[in-house]
Amino acid sequence: MYKRFDKNYNIISNNHVKDKYFKLNIHVGNNVIYCNPGQFFMLNLPGHILRRPFSIHDINMQDQSISFLYKVVGKGTKELSQVRKGKIKLLGPLGNGYNLNNCEQENCNNIIIAGGSGIASLYILAKKLKKTGTLYYGVRSKTDLICVDQFISLNWKVIVATEDGSIGYKGYIVDLVENLIKKNDIIFACGPHNMLIKIQQIIYKNQISGFISFEAKMGCGFGNCQSCTIVINNQLQKVCTDGPIFKICSFQHYKIK
Repeated sequence: MYKRFDKNYNIISNNHVKDKYFKLNIHVGNNVIYCNPGQFFMLNLPGHILRRPFSIHDINMQDQSISFLYKVVGKGTKELSQVRKGKIKLLGPLGNGYNLNNCEQENCNNIIIAGGSGIASLYILAKKLKKTGTLYYGVRSKTDLICVDQFISLNWKVIVATEDGSIGYKGYIVDLVENLIKKNDIIFACGPHNMLIKIQQIIYKNQISGFISFEAKMGCGFGNCQSCTIVINNQLQKVCTDGPIFKICSFQHYKIK
């Protein structure tokens, strides 16, 4: 059932994870039952008029809470990282999310491909999938790695690529994945647009099933502002309402409007 809410919620915690990463944990009460992997919320940041989109990182049904793993990249997220208690206004959950009933296939291997902070939205997916699989995770350097222990605790195999070679495979994660994927793999990917373009091309060429989670700048989160529009097969699509999850084999190419 799809429902969205626009209201103030209590902040449980907003803890520093490492370097510029923080984890915001919010009590959403009974509304937690409407939250699914792949969805997002629009958050009111302190001192800012326009809300910002934050993907759901984790869902805790028992505590009736959701969490957002975010990186401080500007004034808004820096001010958010300094908030420790009180209330915060959220609009959501938004977007289509993953249809877990149709995502998994009995004879397929689950493959998650994450680039940089794109891993933030993929942890709850790994947690909810019925079968464990392999995480391919690409970052610039080993100091940028996050969430690896969380995936390992779920019994996922983790393969890392770093651009500087400080740990794991030296190079881009897509170059590694291209030589390892098989016909019976099902791919779930989130990361920088250049990475997603390459993954989409590889998977479409090999006719492998999979899903891409797009990240985009948004002004509203429900389709009015159209600032998150992308072009898929020459058709305009809004990441906030048509996505952010798109089935890979349903399109041959895409570009940012």
